[in-house]
Amino acid sequence: MSDLSGMTGFGRADGSQDGWVWTVEARSVNGRGLEVRFRGPPGFDGLERHAKARAQALMSRVR
Repeated sequence: MSDLSGMTGFGRADGSQDGWVWTVEARSVNGRGLEVRFRGPPGFDGLERHAKARAQALMSRVR
């Protein structure tokens, strides 16, 4: 297993369905934590909080 504590990572996913469009981005810079952003239709701003919590629950950093 390699040490990734000094690495930078970025991922982006775009999706759409029935005229709705969204983007989710996740990034980690030099082990300073996970940043998750959600961009979606108006009125769905609260999903960013849920996306971040779910991503952090699924991913962990090995020290």
